Parts: sequence; structure tokens; C-alpha cells
Amino acid sequence: MENQDFVKISERLALLEERLSAIENKVSSGSRQQQLIERIENAGLSDGETVAVDGVTIESNIIEYGLSWIGIVVLMFGIGFLMMFIQKQTNTYVTSLVGYLAVGLVYTLSRYLKNTHEHLAYMLNIGTHLLLYYVTMRLYFFSSPPAIPVKEVVVLLLLAVIGFQLYRSVKLNSELVAAIAILLVQVTSAFCDTTHESLPLLTLAAAASLWFFYRYGWWRQMIFSIITIYISHIIWLMGNPLMGHTISGLSAPQFNLVYLFSYGVLFSMAALVKPGERFKPGVFSSSIMVNGIFFFLVLLLEVLLFYMKNYSGIFTGVFVSCLAYSIFLKFRTERVFDSAFYAIFSFLALSAAVYGYTGLPGAYFFLSLQSVLVVSWALWFRSQFIVVVNTILFVSMLMVYLVSGTYLDTVNFTFAISAFLTARIINWQRMRLELKTENFRTIYLVCLFFIFAFALYRAVPSQYVTPAWTGASILYFLLSLILKNKKYRWMAIAMLLVTAVYLFTVDLAHMETGYRVIAFLFLAIVLFGSSLYFTRLLRSKKSTSSTENTETGNP
Repeated sequence: MENQDFVKISERLALLEERLSAIENKVSSGSRQQQLIERIENAGLSDGETVAVDGVTIESNIIEYGLSWIGIVVLMFGIGFLMMFIQKQTNTYVTSLVGYLAVGLVYTLSRYLKNTHEHLAYMLNIGTHLLLYYVTMRLYFFSSPPAIPVKEVVVLLLLAVIGFQLYRSVKLNSELVAAIAILLVQVTSAFCDTTHESLPLLTLAAAASLWFFYRYGWWRQMIFSIITIYISHIIWLMGNPLMGHTISGLSAPQFNLVYLFSYGVLFSMAALVKPGERFKPGVFSSSIMVNGIFFFLVLLLEVLLFYMKNYSGIFTGVFVSCLAYSIFLKFRTERVFDSAFYAIFSFLALSAAVYGYTGLPGAYFFLSLQSVLVVSWALWFRSQFIVVVNTILFVSMLMVYLVSGTYLDTVNFTFAISAFLTARIINWQRMRLELKTENFRTIYLVCLFFIFAFALYRAVPSQYVTPAWTGASILYFLLSLILKNKKYRWMAIAMLLVTAVYLFTVDLAHMETGYRVIAFLFLAIVLFGSSLYFTRLLRSKKSTSSTENTETGNP
């Protein structure tokens, strides 16, 4: 009995020692909020008291984190103004010496506060890197005369400072420090102010951002870098106004497309990174979409500035590259969206290339057929996303064509054929495409109804419009029988109604008597025949249903 008591006492002492060790670890980590929670739990405070302490915690966080951010910004500006003042009073060398002394003082202060005020020390550490970059930058830029008169030397010193900051970001495990360093690479590219010095630095920044994403899972800095790098390229296209130049497009492209495509390729490689616990589910899709959107915007600006007469080849290259990469991703990754997005992007590039080669309205012929190709591609990729985007683009393109006022009979009928084939493909493989509603097919059938009627109206002489539309309704009836689909039956009935309205409102006033007799008799025969057939069909279905209910005993 005493041994059992002794064992229980030993277990409780071990448990108490373990809890004390955990508390010591929490205290040493500087987590004030966790300490407060432990104190609340140990003291057994009520819910109301907990809320009060949470308010204190929020206030403490605002004071500790918010004011430290503001303070570091104010400190940087203050030291910057101090350096400007000293330069006016003395010279560049004394100013640089004072600047480096300020860097040393800020760094010393951050080391001193490391154990007692961890976050403030962290912010001062960031300020040290920024201040070191600023002081080094002023050795040549924005100083007259410069302390070091050779720009390339100062650029190398700036890159060394940035390299040290990237090293520190790894040591501190800080994604923020890495993002700031990569942003400073882009700032340095603007200072270089020459194409083949500035744009390679942007490529270097893109590569560094991708590496940190691959190595440490720092996805926020990569999305931030995607946006800022493309914006930096746009600033360069506008003449680099950051260096005091007037805002105007460059007179020559200077092979900058090579660098633009290098950003796109590098950031596209993020899709090859294996998913894991480091990433949220939407990280890959977000980075791919942001990269694609900004790449397209910058490429569009490039075309407007330099390649208005010969952009078809550029978009053909984008089409081939993105389509090949989408196929590669289909077999390389399990994420359907990644490959689907690049497939959609490739077909958008193909549309631009077709427009460049053929112009309007001839391009509509190929663009309408492209809808069938895209849906077939979606069938292979099992991607509902491709179907949705293709539907939006097809309807938008059809509306633009109808509003344009320039029509071709071949294009009219091609739109109708494409809408019909696309609707059939969606219906045929709707389970493979994971389409759980009929909405997409209905949209294509509505497009088919209107564009086919319009195509017949434009193609035949005015006196034959009524017979042509009546023939279209017969065709829809036949399709409903062959395909056993009631939607074509409703399209046939709608076409008959439209034909009847057209006959009474238009043909009666302009059609000759002979054509009028033929049109009325032909339409009457079709209407009566349709009425008799579908009346018999509905009665047959009703009779079959009643027989089944009788056999099963249902009322």
C-alpha cells in the first residue's frame, strides 16, 4: 500500500516538474499573451475577467508592435534628414561616416534590447538593414559630388548589403526580412537606369523569390514579389520616372521581352513545388493567377508600345509554351487548376495570334471553332474551370460579333455549328467534366437558337426567310427525336412561334401573293403536323404512366 502511495506521489512530482519546465519555456520565449492565459487558467478566473485581460493584451500588442513600426519609420526619416543636413554643412565623406555610425548605433541598440524587448529589437534590426542600404546608396546616388564616383562599384556594394540581409532573413527565419531584401533588389535596378543592368536585377529578384518559396515555403513574399517585379518592369517601360525622367514610352524595345519571359517562366515554376503542410490550399492557384494576370498586362503594354504590327508571332510562342507546360503539369501534379489555367492562358494567346494573322471579321471563323477545341481539351483535363471560362468567352465573342455590324455567312453558320457541337460534347461527357447542372449546355443551345436564325435570315432572300425558319424548326424536331432530348423540341416550338410572328408582321406587308401562299401553307402544315404528333406522344406517355401506376397499385 505504501509503495502504491509512493508511486502516485512520484508521478505527481514528475507531472509538476514537467509543467514547471513548460512554464519556464513560455517565459523565456517572451510570449506575453500565453503567459496571461496561463495565469488566468491557474487563477481560475471567470469569463468576464478573461475578456478584460484580453483587452489588456490587445492594448499591449498595439503599444508593443504598432508603435515600434511607427517608431522605426520615424527613426529612418530622422537619420535621413540628419544626413542631408550634415551634407549641406560639410561634404559627402563626413555624411557617409555619420551614416555608418548611425547604422552601428541602431544595431547596437537592437542587440541590447534583444532579451528584454524582442519585437522592438527585431524592428531595429530591420531598420539597421534599411539604413545600411540607404547610407551605401548615397555613396554615389543623390550626392554631389559622390563619395565613390563609379556607379558599378556602388551597385556591387548595394548587392552585397542585400545579400547580407538575405542571409540574415534565413538566420532569423523571417519572411518579412527576405521580402524587404528582394524589394531592395528592385530598387537597385531602378538606380542602375540602364536596360541590361536594371532588367537582369529584376530577373535575379524573381529567382531569389522563387528559391525562398521552394526552400522555406515563404509564399507571401513570392506573391508580393510577383506584383512588384512586374510593376518595376512597367516603370522601366515608362522611362523610369523614379530617376527623374519624364513619363514616356521607350523608343525601342531593347530586347526586354527576354527578361519579361524570364519572370514569367521563373514564377510559373512555383507550380512544380510539392505541396505540404507549409502551404495553404490556395497558395498555388493564387500565385499562378497573379503571375498570369500581371504577365498578360505587361505583355499587352509591350505590344501597344513596340509590336502592334507583328505581335502574332509573340502570342503564338506564348500559346505553344503554355500549352506544352499545361500538358506537363497534367502529368506532373495532381492539382487540376494549375494545368487548366495554363491551358486557358494558351488559348487566349492563340485567340490574339489568330486575330493578328486574319483580322476581323475573318478571325471570328477560327475563334468560334476554337470553342470546340477548348471544350475537347477540358474533356481531357477533366476541368470544369476550362468549360466555365470558355462559355464566358464564347458568349462575349458572339455578342461583340452581333453588335459589330460586319457579318459573314460563313462565320454565322460556324458560330451555330460550334454552339451545337459544344453543347453535344458537354452533354456527352458531363460526368467526366464534373458538370452537375444543365446551365452550360443550355447557354450554348440558346446561342445556337439565335445565331442559327440570324444566319438563315442573312443567307437566304427575304421571301424565303419564313420557309427557312420553318425548316429550322423541323430540324430541331428531328434532333429531339434522334437525340431523345426535349430541349430541341422546345427550340422547335419557339422557332415556329418566331416564324409565325415574322410571317404576320413582316411578310404580309412585303411578300408577293405566290410566295405568301406557299409560306402560309407550308407553316400551317408544319404546325398541324407538330400538334398532332406531340399530342399523340403526350397521350402515349400518359397512358404508359397510368398503366405502370395500376400495375404497382399506385392511385
